[in-house]
Amino acid sequence: MPYPVPPSRLRPPRTAREVRRPRPLRRVEEAFQRSPGVVLAAGPGYGKTSLAAELPGLYVALAEEAKDPAVFLWHLLAAYRDRAEVGEATALLESGAWPRALEAFLEALEALGPQLLILDEAHRAESPGVLRALEGLLRLPSLRLVLLSRKAAPFAFLTVLSEQELAFDPEEACALAKALAPELPAFEVERALSLVRGWPLGLRVVLLAMRRGLKPELALESGEGLLAYLAYGLPQDLLLRAARLALLGEVPEEGARDLLPYAEDLLLERRAGRLAFHPLVRSALKALLPEAEARDLLSQAAQEALAQGEGVRAAEFLLEAGRFGHAADLLLREGRTWLERGLTYTVLRLLAHLPEGVRRGRTGLLLLEAEALRQAGRYREAEAAYLRALEAGEDQAHLGLVRLFLDTVEPARARPYLEEALRRFPEEARPLLAENLLNEGRPEEACALGLAGPRVLLRQGRPWEALSLLREAKDPGLHRPPQNHREGSLLRALLECVAGDAEEGLRFAERGRFEAEVLGSPFGMSLAEARKGHALLALSRLEEARAAYEAALALAEGGPSRLKVEALGGLAALGSREAYGEMVRLARASGDLWVEEFLTLAVALAWLRRGEAFPLPPLELLDPFLREVAEAYPFADGWEGLLLRYPFLAAPTLFAPPLPRLRRALWRLGRLPLAYHPGVRLEVRALGAFRVLVDGRPVRFRREKARLLLALLAARDFEKEDLLEALEASPGEFRVLWWEVVNALEPGRPKGAPPYFLRTRPYGLHLEAPELYLDLLDPKAPLALPFADLDHPVLEERRWEYLQKRRRALLQSPDPEGWLALLRLDPLDEEAFARLRASPLAAEAEGLRRAALQELGL
Repeated sequence: MPYPVPPSRLRPPRTAREVRRPRPLRRVEEAFQRSPGVVLAAGPGYGKTSLAAELPGLYVALAEEAKDPAVFLWHLLAAYRDRAEVGEATALLESGAWPRALEAFLEALEALGPQLLILDEAHRAESPGVLRALEGLLRLPSLRLVLLSRKAAPFAFLTVLSEQELAFDPEEACALAKALAPELPAFEVERALSLVRGWPLGLRVVLLAMRRGLKPELALESGEGLLAYLAYGLPQDLLLRAARLALLGEVPEEGARDLLPYAEDLLLERRAGRLAFHPLVRSALKALLPEAEARDLLSQAAQEALAQGEGVRAAEFLLEAGRFGHAADLLLREGRTWLERGLTYTVLRLLAHLPEGVRRGRTGLLLLEAEALRQAGRYREAEAAYLRALEAGEDQAHLGLVRLFLDTVEPARARPYLEEALRRFPEEARPLLAENLLNEGRPEEACALGLAGPRVLLRQGRPWEALSLLREAKDPGLHRPPQNHREGSLLRALLECVAGDAEEGLRFAERGRFEAEVLGSPFGMSLAEARKGHALLALSRLEEARAAYEAALALAEGGPSRLKVEALGGLAALGSREAYGEMVRLARASGDLWVEEFLTLAVALAWLRRGEAFPLPPLELLDPFLREVAEAYPFADGWEGLLLRYPFLAAPTLFAPPLPRLRRALWRLGRLPLAYHPGVRLEVRALGAFRVLVDGRPVRFRREKARLLLALLAARDFEKEDLLEALEASPGEFRVLWWEVVNALEPGRPKGAPPYFLRTRPYGLHLEAPELYLDLLDPKAPLALPFADLDHPVLEERRWEYLQKRRRALLQSPDPEGWLALLRLDPLDEEAFARLRASPLAAEAEGLRRAALQELGL
């Protein structure tokens, strides 16, 4: 059921516009040159709404309940319903999946082109979730945003125009006086402006009072004292009538016709057939009513709101009336329904207003608060609330604690509460048992209880089927936010990294991070960073992967220990044995042995891709896919059948074997048009001392001349005669040297097979081979002297060419570290030194230069 947004909130009020204000309007346009959003931040009565009404944009007035990001989004959907295709976003929001609804809403807005959105009373809706939703809106390059707020601080990431810039200047004050009280002399108008210090509403009230004969003897600088000016000259019964209506904030125009002749004096705003009271006026008029009468009127308004199906608004009226018991009872009746509609933060806000004495007698509120905290991803607070509910006798808290530990994937902690829940609530607890069995690595037992879906397929060793299921799903997100890491974008990210496309995995990890940020969930953000790390690891972007895993660990602090497991596994994949030991400990403590085995194999494959051995520990491996991968490790010849069964292993994924071994398997299957494939990785490192590594192990040549031959081939291509001359070798000696190099690079090569890494006509390295790395061609390699331990004219020429090319590139770069690398190589490089003198590295550059000059005796 959609949240009912009053139509009056979607149209700016028809306020009197006696004065057009080009000066602040011009400031707003100038501000848009620097920022996609502008905040008009000033106290009430500074003309923010009147000013914004002159802008050609879509208007939305926010209320207190819009602190809940789901309610905030309902306001936006209502505003854009006739302008954009928001059907998908509406359906998602109706099911409570508001982060996905926000994404769908943003996609719908992209098609609209340039647009301006005005959000009035933004301070009333300020909350972390709404701020993140605003940041999401600002991702749209075509959208310009105007926020009208009494506070600047929450929106400081935008350009802020303050009270000083919105205050009336003398010219605007005179224009207003001519419209309201033309009989007043100019000096009286200037005096009034001075008394109110440019406050537009104060000036309007004072001018109207002066027109009725009141002298502005007291300064009117704020809402205090406003009633004296408003009431001067107005009938008392009219003021009482206005006070009763003002309690409602806004009323139908038909029911307040007797106020229309005094609309100007009471500063009434007309909105879509309704009259709205300015917040300051409402506060001032409320003081006229006896407390008991105000309470009765607010209670009556709550009853009317309930009759119209507006339960949240009714609760707000009851709280304002001080009828906390009635509000608490309403929360007990309706709170669960509101949670199902995604109004998590609304429930938490209303609960926070209830006094402790009222809550103490209603133990159901403890359970409601625990459910809301769990949905908000505040797991530690939720656990404490569930335990308090248990102590108070709320047996349903057993189910809540089980759901909590399912959310955090801690099957061992869920087990004791699950056993109690099965005894008390067998029907409701049985599906939870199935999921906990899955988390324990027992998918067959979970299936026997009726559990199905992508997570089941993943843990059954069928990741490709799980991925297909999610890819076919119209919306992979779940309806309740705390489960998004189990079935939504982040599960899709993991499955793409295992059995699909790691680039897609990265995209879904970033999408999951956005959803978690919008939810304000450190749990979700941590898991998103870990899944981002998995994608980057599969793509061999190792430094970025390390940064993602470290960010995941930082975000996991204070959360459940199970949350650290994937990040620790990622750091272990990058080489940390300590991280591996901690990962195993935490996985076993949580009771999830499947994830230990999954990550252990991912670690082993990552080490193998880097050319390092990782001895596999004994693993139970009930998952058939993981078992077959473990049996094939370290992927020597004979594992081609695994590749036929799981073709996604040929793509960059977490379980992909090293590229040389993968390509050799493809060659053995007849899928590479080559005469021979050696199945090894070759690294030719010419920077510094010349070194050659095959599968990470250094190659030692029997003849130094064979080593020189390979260095020459790494320097450039040769015709045979030129190569013989450069080596000073006879054809017979060359043949011996050539085959020594070939056999050293390709161990086990059968006799008669052509070389894979070397080529003839011309002679040189086969640089197109993806298993070959030559650091001379790597622009990110640290600057060093090539072939530093070899003395040959061809190598000297290549050395000079390389240094000149790198020098040009580094000097064109704005990075001082590159200039310093040049200076370390040549301390007398004048251009590098000149640039460094104006950089933060000037002192280090001076030291290098001074040491070089002293060494030369200069």
